Amino acid sequence: MRTMLAGLLMGWAALGCTASAAAPPGTTAAAVAAAPGAAAREEGAKGEEAAKRVAVAAAPTEPAEPSAAAAEAPSSRPEPAPAGSQGVWIGAAGASAFALPGTRETQLGVWIDVPAARAARGQPRAPAAVVLLVDASGSMQGPKMENARAAAQAFVDRLPDGDLVSVASFADTAQARVSPTVLGRSTRPAVARAIAALGPDGSTNLFAGLQLAEQHALAAPSTHAVRRVVLISDGQANIGPSSPDILGALAQRGAAHGVQITSIGVGADYDERTLNALAIGSSGRLYHLTEAREMSSVLERELALLQTTAATGAFVEIVPAPGVELLDVPNERTERSGDALRVLLGTMFGGQHREMLVRARVTAPAAGSHPLASVRLHFRDAESGNLPRVQEVVARYDVTSDPALVAAHQNEKTQTIAAVMEAGMMQLDAAQEVSAGNFGAAEAKLAAAEDRLRQQAARARSDKEKERAVQAASTLASARKTARAAAAAPPSPAARRMEALEMNSASPVWSGR
Repeated sequence: MRTMLAGLLMGWAALGCTASAAAPPGTTAAAVAAAPGAAAREEGAKGEEAAKRVAVAAAPTEPAEPSAAAAEAPSSRPEPAPAGSQGVWIGAAGASAFALPGTRETQLGVWIDVPAARAARGQPRAPAAVVLLVDASGSMQGPKMENARAAAQAFVDRLPDGDLVSVASFADTAQARVSPTVLGRSTRPAVARAIAALGPDGSTNLFAGLQLAEQHALAAPSTHAVRRVVLISDGQANIGPSSPDILGALAQRGAAHGVQITSIGVGADYDERTLNALAIGSSGRLYHLTEAREMSSVLERELALLQTTAATGAFVEIVPAPGVELLDVPNERTERSGDALRVLLGTMFGGQHREMLVRARVTAPAAGSHPLASVRLHFRDAESGNLPRVQEVVARYDVTSDPALVAAHQNEKTQTIAAVMEAGMMQLDAAQEVSAGNFGAAEAKLAAAEDRLRQQAARARSDKEKERAVQAASTLASARKTARAAAAAPPSPAARRMEALEMNSASPVWSGR
């Protein structure tokens, strides 16, 4: 997948579309405005600036064709979406505002910015159904289990009354320690006793544990739309189905019903490929802990996110325009519905930034302005009583026979997303090379990714996109330094393994989850 994306990046200038600008607060019907035409574009203007946003209050409508007046209007930078229920959270743009005629592969960048103001309004959050799933195999003995019990109890203590909590463990088999229970004064002591009784013994049947945890989460009523499995493990599955593909598929099935997995890998022995698959398959999160005592701070972060829930049941629907074929969305859990693709996001939080890259094949006509895709964010608005809402942006492009015009109007945001995505996948590959002791190969992959990011930073005119590319490149440079030092003085197997896990968890692939 990484190699395929890297090849596609060479063709960025082939096609693009415009992003959308925010609709004013109080919009109650779809207001669709077309991208500016080629004749009136300002020389050197960013492709991202040639955009207007579409806000849909209830359900998306078909995009209107541009009026003559709109086609002659000069491009301008979209204003930030206002915070709150009426603000538009989603944006989309292609590689350039222009495309050459004919059939080519291209990319569509999609991003979501949940208003940070929602995190500070003091609104009651949506009730949550949380399953604590603890690895109770023999390797968890000692400080690991002691810290797991302490962190789990502290987490439960801070969950409000009315949340559903369940506790499960897995060793040779899975065991329900606490069935889904509504937290309250009368039920908390039983939950505390079950957590205190957790103890290590046996092997690691992760598949059975995940099955049980998902059953508990799926049993939650519709009032508890936030459904999270918190997995704590220090080892590799060695009983039952254990491949990352099978376990990832199990996570995907749960995600289809709103269940997301937070995976906490403790120490140096867990299988990062499996935890990666769980995070991607469920649109969840991944944490690598160097020491067991860090569990408490990670669960504190999870609790903070639950308390700022802004949306539940979220997904992005990408509907292609005529002449457009959607290929895939790398590193995302997707479903097909006819020609459209859906990316499941689950619960979203105040201040969260999420982005993805859509690969597409486009057959551009000989001339004119055309839609590329309708990109729709579906979610239940926690601030409005879980009201179902839809927001839409329509990505567009103009056809030109001038390759220089295509290159001059590349969209910085989409290209930065693509560069960071490629770097993230290369970093995951490099982590596997480090784990295998192939430090030279790891350094070469990281060097290529860093170079790609620095090139993007040099091209960027926006300070924001330049800074983001530079920061990502700095992260890669640090990882390269580690790989070079390891090649010069190979570390012990345990230290090498820890370096690989830290590199894996630091990948930009996990950003914004």
